[in-house]
Amino acid sequence: MKIKLLNNRIIFLGLMVCLLLSLVLIYFIFKPEAQKHEKDLNQQNQLSSENNNIQKIDDTNHQGKIPNLAPSLQGTEIDCPIQVDANGKLILTVGIRSCFDYFFSSLGEKTETELISDIRQYLKVTLPESASSYASYLLDQYVAYTHALKNLKPTSSFTTGDAEGFQKVLDQMYKVQQQFFNSAEINALFGNERNLNQFNIDQMRIHANKSLNAQQKATELANLIDQLPSTLADGVRVSMQFAELQQLTKEIEEKGGSAQELRNMRESLLGAEAADRLEKVDQEEAGWQKQVNSYLSEREQILKSNASDSNKQQSIEQLRNSTFATKEDLLRAQSYEIMNDQKKLN
Repeated sequence: MKIKLLNNRIIFLGLMVCLLLSLVLIYFIFKPEAQKHEKDLNQQNQLSSENNNIQKIDDTNHQGKIPNLAPSLQGTEIDCPIQVDANGKLILTVGIRSCFDYFFSSLGEKTETELISDIRQYLKVTLPESASSYASYLLDQYVAYTHALKNLKPTSSFTTGDAEGFQKVLDQMYKVQQQFFNSAEINALFGNERNLNQFNIDQMRIHANKSLNAQQKATELANLIDQLPSTLADGVRVSMQFAELQQLTKEIEEKGGSAQELRNMRESLLGAEAADRLEKVDQEEAGWQKQVNSYLSEREQILKSNASDSNKQQSIEQLRNSTFATKEDLLRAQSYEIMNDQKKLN
């Protein structure tokens, strides 16, 4: 009996030893992974903490330092498309002047001194130190330039349409710019403005040249646009072409010019494809005018008839609906009716 009990104890102790050994083995097998995992977690937490600190620093640097805008500018997007290169140096573009003009547009709500302070603060907050310093210098020069420009007086009197008089003023402005800026700065800040002003003066010269016919003027104007910088040409072309087309068309009509003269002018100004499209529009407009004139004539006969007012209105509606197929044409026809009736009253 004692031997059996002793054997049982030995077996029990053996099992316990095996269990302890297994636990120790398991611990040493998995302990390095757990340590590694814990280490990784610590590193991730540390990186996350560092990133949070960087973000907080960045937010702190910008928070509350953007100047308070004047009431008229509040709620608008600050128009300051200022650029810097990879080294943090200021890139000369017209966006610098746009930024200055954006703030100065609220002059009156704030004093000039206050606005200069606002611009300096904005530049300091949003730009690297080198770029901010240069931009602040340009701000000082720009303010001095605008003051000098206010004192600029034309060298001679001139009237509207006097191309040579405007040319003298433009040349004076350029001389003042040279007093405050170098050539690169002038080109960046005032290049677009000067090109447009010079374009308008040259445009006046072409229109004032009585030796040119409409087609020749159109050719000269088209060449003038081609000489503009690519950044300006497209924008000017759209607005100029419409105005010039109307003016040159009026000149041809007043002189009793032919359809071929009109075609030549359009082709010189706009190109062959555009001239073709305009001819098609002319044909469509002529067809429309013929159609609406016929409708107004029949409508007039209905109005002069002895029918009752209700029958007249019903007949006119039937005539209108049978003459014009689209909703747009119907609305346009009704507009012509109103204009036609007003002419009769006058």
